[in-house]
This record gives sequence, structure tokens and C-alpha cells, in this order.
Amino acid sequence: MQNKSQPFFKNRSVYYMSRSIVEQGERGNAWHYDIKAVYLVALLNFRLDGMKAKFRTDVALMDTADKTLFSDKLRMVFLQLPYFVKEVDECTNHFERIIYVLKHMEILQRMPFLAQDAVFKRLSEIAEVASMTKEERRQYDESLKHYRDTIAVMEGQYMEGKAEGKVETAHRMKVDGMSPELIARYTGLTEEQIAAL
Repeated sequence: MQNKSQPFFKNRSVYYMSRSIVEQGERGNAWHYDIKAVYLVALLNFRLDGMKAKFRTDVALMDTADKTLFSDKLRMVFLQLPYFVKEVDECTNHFERIIYVLKHMEILQRMPFLAQDAVFKRLSEIAEVASMTKEERRQYDESLKHYRDTIAVMEGQYMEGKAEGKVETAHRMKVDGMSPELIARYTGLTEEQIAAL
């Protein structure tokens, strides 16, 4: 990710790619130039001089006469964020949502940390659900409903158990001779509830 324009960025890109290829070289007779493909993905938060006014530019080694690929060992992808003009509701896939977030990162960085975390969590949820088929979405909604119902039941049981625990504690305190005022202070029960024990 390159946030500010830098001179000679294209040359730097070629240099970094070349280094990555050269570093694969092995010594000895057994190596037959079996290099792995190297990819550079440059996210540019500026317009690159000498590059067409478009969001994505793909660069590869090719025959200039018939435009056929010469080698698949080197590829550069330049993504110029100023040319990505979609709004959040126009983003239709994971890639577009990620680019949208990257382009608007400065706004997100000004948010408090918890707000940033909530934004990324929500974006992740949206991306996951948005990529589902209708049947997967139906199953997801059903499982989410089941999950929420289960949580509600568990919370209800917890609250009920908590209330029962308070009553049991208050009863023991009363048997031990503690005053209703003191029992009320420690259990949160009213003096009327304590008197009924």
C-alpha cells in the first residue's frame, strides 16, 4: 500500500520484482532456473504518472507484436484508489468491499478504536452473508434464529438461577440471625421478600 505519490514508482516496482526473482537463484548444477512466479499488487492512494486513468492496470511479460504472454513468472497489478468511485452500497463482492475500506481508511482511522473494530466486524459479517447462495442464506438465517433463541433461553435460566440463589442466600442469612436490613443490602431483595422467607 503506497499512500503518497513517490518518484520513480514504476522503476521501484520493477526493481523489487527483479530482486524477488534473483533471490530464488540456487548455486550448483542441479538448479535449472526453476523460478516461482512473482506477483506485485500495488495499492496506490494516488494517480500514478504515465498510467492510464483507470482503477486497475495489469502488467505482464508479453510479445508486443501479437499480444501473447511471453512468461507467467512476473505480473504486476496496479490499483489506483482515486479511480475507484463506487459507494458502499454499490460494492457487490469481497474485493470491492475491501477496496472501499482501504480507500476510506483515513476516515476509519479517525474513529475511536472500538468504533473501528465494530466497523471491520460488521464489514466482515456483511461480506460473508452477501456471498451466500439463497439456500445458504436461508440456512444461515435459520441457524441464526436458533442461536438467538438458545441464547435467550440460557439468559432466562441464568437470571432465574441468579434470583433463586439470592433467595437461598437470604434464607441462610436469616437463619443465621442477620437483620433484614443487612440481608437486603447484600442480596438486593426487599425487606418484604425477606420477611416472606
